[in-house]
Amino acid sequence: MKSLILLLALVATTSYGQDKTPRQLARKLYVSLTGVTPTAAELDMLMVKVSSLNTQSAALDIIDQRNGIKNNGAFYSVTVKDMVTPWTNKAKTTLAPLNDMSATIIGWIRDERQFNQILYVDSVYKATGVTFKGELTYLTKAQADSNTFCIRDLTSTEKVNAGAYRIVHNNPLNPNDISDKKCRLTKFTKAQLDDYFNINALYLPALDVVVRSNLIISSNEHYESISDQGLDLSDPRVLAHTSQEMKIHQYPAAISGLLSTRAYGVAYLYAGTNRAPVAFAMEHFLCRSMESLNDTTIPDYRNRRDVDRSPGGTSEIYKNRCVGCHAGLDALSGAFAYYDYANGKVIYSPGNVSSKMNHNVTFNEGFVTQSNSWINLWVEGQNASLKWGPVTSGEGVKSLGMMLSQTEAFHSCMATQVYEKVCLRHAKSDQDKFRISQLTEAYKLSNFNMKNLFINAAIMCMGD
Repeated sequence: MKSLILLLALVATTSYGQDKTPRQLARKLYVSLTGVTPTAAELDMLMVKVSSLNTQSAALDIIDQRNGIKNNGAFYSVTVKDMVTPWTNKAKTTLAPLNDMSATIIGWIRDERQFNQILYVDSVYKATGVTFKGELTYLTKAQADSNTFCIRDLTSTEKVNAGAYRIVHNNPLNPNDISDKKCRLTKFTKAQLDDYFNINALYLPALDVVVRSNLIISSNEHYESISDQGLDLSDPRVLAHTSQEMKIHQYPAAISGLLSTRAYGVAYLYAGTNRAPVAFAMEHFLCRSMESLNDTTIPDYRNRRDVDRSPGGTSEIYKNRCVGCHAGLDALSGAFAYYDYANGKVIYSPGNVSSKMNHNVTFNEGFVTQSNSWINLWVEGQNASLKWGPVTSGEGVKSLGMMLSQTEAFHSCMATQVYEKVCLRHAKSDQDKFRISQLTEAYKLSNFNMKNLFINAAIMCMGD
């Protein structure tokens, strides 16, 4: 793998950047990965590595803020967030706030998790801290001077600071252990602390920061508070991996990576007919629009009753247009039969098909959804080009997410979106397509490491 990365670096530096100085190449690399401008001192350091063809290390310095690089995690909060936020909303805007879906993608890339598993494993990223009610207390100096934990933790210098409050808090990683407490000074006033207590906010002791909500099941306030404060998303104390169970879902069977996050539900499960979560998964994760998937040659026996077989009074429109999308889409959308979105939450009702799956009857003989089974009818015909994996049918969203992530289209789609993001252009030329094929292979060989994919793409394009 290292030899392949080095090869990519050499090609980028020697072939594509012959007319640029190492300083210019270093600046391009920095901007491509972060969307912000480096300082002169940062460029001085980076150009040395670029000159010595140690470009991979320079890119890691930029992303992980090593060796004097300080950009407040711009790779994650600017570049990655801008790329993936359109996946989380129907309008496909980059302006939507941070949410559980985009935060989870950022965390997976930061922690170098196998990205081909993100559509089906149990995972969500959120801040880890202690809540104000039951897990911490705040004390005056006089109270703190006699508190066992404050005597142990605070220095003598801190103890003489009469104006500040002290917070005694449980261990964020084990908040129920009342014997494992620490004491620290805080920048917050008593009025602010009282306000946070009243809403049972989340306190991050290591940073002396408050996130105004710890709940992610029915509101996005947790993530908006993180974003509003400009917290560094590269910091594991700001975003940490946890389980969706109880945080979002009551039933383990409901959990399927990004496809069961609250943000995905807000965007694609609200109202509608539960076709949207499949259609947009095809678009965002396989880079295939429904128009491009249209295939009128596959059977339509799973087309639901709300699909008019004679739109405009003629069956020809149905046969020549409508069936092409619905035949494949309706056969897959049964995976979401037990899901709905209401009152700010993703609702999962095991064994109970959502009423919206079978309403609006226009053709009585159409398919009636009775379970969460699904089948992929696109494995044959023109859409066989997506190169599906071994899973082609199943029950529920987890197996559907597994199928999508095992396609060759998933890997090339990730490479395409990363390339277009850091190279700042649509991939249309033969050179672009050749580069993306190289990046796709390197991504697979790297155990589906998206951070490496960003780095390799930025190196490829830094000499353009």
